[in-house]
Amino acid sequence: MSLNKVSKKMVKTNSDYSKLRKTHLDKFPMCQAKVYNCSLRSTDVHHMKGRGKYHLDTSTWLSVCRNCHDWIEKNPEEAKELGYSQSRY
Repeated sequence: MSLNKVSKKMVKTNSDYSKLRKTHLDKFPMCQAKVYNCSLRSTDVHHMKGRGKYHLDTSTWLSVCRNCHDWIEKNPEEAKELGYSQSRY
């Protein structure tokens, strides 16, 4: 069994994402959602419009703790109502 190779383009995208993610979490160290059992400290980046074409668009990112990120992903309608998720169109 062989693993699929990552394209050069994806290697670059992943590298760019890692740098942007670190900068974003440094800029916003506190959870921006604070919705469910919040631990206050941001550890994740929630992509409010999904990853696709917005993957590197930091204006669609939200710094969140793991608990709030899980809640946002499991409660998409409520997350949209609260402004933590946006239409992907």
